[in-house]
Amino acid sequence: MTGTRLQAALVVAALAGLLASVVPAAAHETGLHPADAALGPRAASALESCPGRAIGADRVITGEFGTELQGSYVMLPFDVPRGTTAVRVKYCFDQPDVPVTTPAFSARHTLDLGLYGPRGDRSRTWGVPEFRGWGGSSHPDVTVSAEGFSTEEEYAAKPRVDPPGKTTRAFLPGPIEPGEWAVELGVAAVVPRSFGDLDEKVAWRVEIDLADDPAFADEPYQPARYDTTPANRAAGWYTGDMHVHAEHSAYGDATITEAFDYAYRPLAEGGAGLDFVTLSDYVSGSSWGEIGRYQPRYPGKLAIRSAEVITYRGHLNNHNTARVVDYREGQIFERRGAEPLRLVRGRRNPSQTFEEIKRAGGFTQINHPTIFPSAVPGFELFCRGCPWDYTPAETGYGRVDAIEIATGPSGARTEAGTLGPNPFTVTAIDFYERALDAGHKVAAVGVSDSHNAGRTPNPVTQAPIGEATTVVRAEELSATGIECGVEAGHTYVKVTGNAGPDIRFEARPPGSTGSPAIMGDTVRASSAGFTARVTGGDGRSLTVFRNREVFRTVAISGNEFSTTFDATEPGRYRLQLQRGSTIDTVSSPIYLEPGPGTVAARDCSPLRVRGEAPRRIRPGRRGVFGTRCVASGGGLRFCSVRVVTRVGRPGRRRVRVIGRRQVAMSGGSRLLHVRLSPLGRRVVSRHRRGRRVQLVFTAGDGDGASARFERRARLVRAARGR
Repeated sequence: MTGTRLQAALVVAALAGLLASVVPAAAHETGLHPADAALGPRAASALESCPGRAIGADRVITGEFGTELQGSYVMLPFDVPRGTTAVRVKYCFDQPDVPVTTPAFSARHTLDLGLYGPRGDRSRTWGVPEFRGWGGSSHPDVTVSAEGFSTEEEYAAKPRVDPPGKTTRAFLPGPIEPGEWAVELGVAAVVPRSFGDLDEKVAWRVEIDLADDPAFADEPYQPARYDTTPANRAAGWYTGDMHVHAEHSAYGDATITEAFDYAYRPLAEGGAGLDFVTLSDYVSGSSWGEIGRYQPRYPGKLAIRSAEVITYRGHLNNHNTARVVDYREGQIFERRGAEPLRLVRGRRNPSQTFEEIKRAGGFTQINHPTIFPSAVPGFELFCRGCPWDYTPAETGYGRVDAIEIATGPSGARTEAGTLGPNPFTVTAIDFYERALDAGHKVAAVGVSDSHNAGRTPNPVTQAPIGEATTVVRAEELSATGIECGVEAGHTYVKVTGNAGPDIRFEARPPGSTGSPAIMGDTVRASSAGFTARVTGGDGRSLTVFRNREVFRTVAISGNEFSTTFDATEPGRYRLQLQRGSTIDTVSSPIYLEPGPGTVAARDCSPLRVRGEAPRRIRPGRRGVFGTRCVASGGGLRFCSVRVVTRVGRPGRRRVRVIGRRQVAMSGGSRLLHVRLSPLGRRVVSRHRRGRRVQLVFTAGDGDGASARFERRARLVRAARGR
């Protein structure tokens, strides 16, 4: 057993003491809500009604699920007539007869709630195109309508009640289309007899109200535009938290204002002092249309659109796509009336989810891979999907960009002080090392998984935003800049938070005078000279690991410390900074591989594009004209131009694309021959003085990143006879 594995085994053995106060803190992951508490053991097994605010139900669906369905999803269809302006769903479920209760947890049934609109193709089950939201089990009463969300003040009020007709956070506003909708019940946990449920079944009830009040649709939701302009165009090492929750995850979570205020407030003023966060609310992306309302308040700071994808065997982050991906890895059933359940889709692996995220231009992350391990009896009921229980084949590490090696507190804080290290940090580092052992070059990241901004209602298991902090070398502070930095492995983790020690790590092949390799890069040579620098690490020890074995350890003296060493054996080399048993800082590796004495580094230079065209353009008889694209940047694959104008009568005008062209390019300048569409040729021919248009130039790479440039022009019709 290696040192890392032995340390992991020892800290897992000590979990019982750390978990004595864990239940309140884990409510966000497990999704316990007040309605659960209102349904005691079998006292409410008849489920004659669900607790909470009164509802005039148009449809009631009841049933029960056994342990054999755990990890599955059941779709419950219901019809929505034309003229409906809001759909409201309440649900509840009972609890075990005699639940087993330990210092760590109490065995409980859990069903999660999702909602889907009408499907266009009835030959398949409801999917992402019909998705209208997911609230886990923390949303026992939800509404969707054409209108948006309540204000932050209304959300934070106690008791919290959304105004009638407003869409519930974690669900998606939009028109209520008539047709066959579906409530989805995710069977997260059904308590077996060994943990106190005698019949091994959970009884449930769903109540549906279909409203037709015109007032619920008279102020349609307008998402805010997300500004992709870099918050800072300078290259540098940027600090961030890559897993933050706010009000669109669970009832009672911090508001977006509270989260951003704390995240971006300087350390000296009691904040986290971060440059960026990924707002990773659960599943639905309902916060994506809101972030743009907050961006002007925080100049120079970056909020990346993200979502935590909850599956029953592991959680992952969908970063920077602004697209929902399917979270349902288990079997999907449909139930109509009293008919038996019908299997409509089998299992799927997270490798498919990672592929969808990458195809959409985003980057991926495995969250808290070893937290509350399912190997400990009962944890699978307590914290569904919290550890990563997929095999490497199911995971498909080739599409995984990052793994959390630190989630939340660096140590358990109590009145007596800090008990460290966090056992899940040690085991997560071991998990990370095993992924690297298999040949995958994945970035190490650290996160808070905070739901409460700067508050920590349970300091044993909860951390404020920024603990842990991920530091990323990026060419600019933008979503695509951070994405490229993470994908390149240019990261290190300050486990104890942003105030912790900083490191720099470089390597060069013999005789090299070019740019050195940094974390995530590869030196292809028979040997390399390494330099490690530590700022703010006085009194700590610095360990260099080769693969997972200790290569050398040195004591740090002073707050500006530097050490060098040579390496001749191929492998991966990473740094780990410790203060006693507390892990302070962990780097992604630099890789040493046989080769000709070069440094292999990903080009993360930002995409840039500019379009060249005269102010007056006279297309040829076939509607063809020339314009020029000038573009550069790492991974540049293409440049395109669209010709955009407004057509229609005054008061009913709409934007139309009347011409386009795309060419492959890797840099420099290319001439594009743009052909107008038939509509475009008609539009130009009708205006003697010409038609005002926008030429929209876009440069894109293979990962979905893009840069945009707009130029105004006037299209004039061709001279007669030309």
